[in-house]
Amino acid sequence: MNITWNGTGAAWATHFGNSSAILEADGQRLLVDCGHTVPGRLRAMNLSLRDMDAVFISHLHGDHVYGLEEWGFRSFIQWKTRPRLLLADTLALPLWRHTLSGTMSQVCDNTCMLRDYFDVTALHEATPVAFGPWTLEIHPVHHVPNAYAYGLKVRGGGVTVAFTCDSLAGVAPWFYEDADLVFHDCSFKPYFPDTVHAHFEQLCAYPEDWRRRTYLVHYEDEVCDWQQDATWQAALRDSQMRLAYPLVPISL
Repeated sequence: MNITWNGTGAAWATHFGNSSAILEADGQRLLVDCGHTVPGRLRAMNLSLRDMDAVFISHLHGDHVYGLEEWGFRSFIQWKTRPRLLLADTLALPLWRHTLSGTMSQVCDNTCMLRDYFDVTALHEATPVAFGPWTLEIHPVHHVPNAYAYGLKVRGGGVTVAFTCDSLAGVAPWFYEDADLVFHDCSFKPYFPDTVHAHFEQLCAYPEDWRRRTYLVHYEDEVCDWQQDATWQAALRDSQMRLAYPLVPISL
């Protein structure tokens, strides 16, 4: 299994782009989340949305779903394809009603629904689903109040990787059970009480075994400057966690 991050940044990161990963195995590509920066940044990888076989959506914030509009329109109008959309059963109807239908419900003379653009597979907690060479399973995470959000575990080829996606710190041990690598949401800005993202200083309190298997994503563009600071570098090194970088493949 190969994993390449299209972007590793927070919601409004322009340098690092929206956090989105591409998993590849046996000629299949699975995209994890599809924010507004994803379609354009795929060109830097000599890829396009058409090269993705499926997408998993973790929750309904724009930096995770706004790229679906372009993908849906191009698939329906230009490519005559219907890519696979994998998401929790609690997200499918709100994705259409509250995010996509305003611009996508009418195409020329066609009145459309989500299923006209995507082959939708509803995922349920504790119920693994096979896709290509992988088995996918979701688990709820705490992100923003009163909104559904899910992390993902992918198994295949004797390897297991987990994605917390957008989450507060203190994720369920489920994410680390049997996982070779965990990609964890992380902000490097100072902690504040109303945060909706895990913070680096909180993740440093994770068990050492967890930290050694953790890659950090969804961080701020300011990391470009902080990487020049010796104290910041030492703190990251001492944590035993690593940064995932855009366009840098990780092979397992």
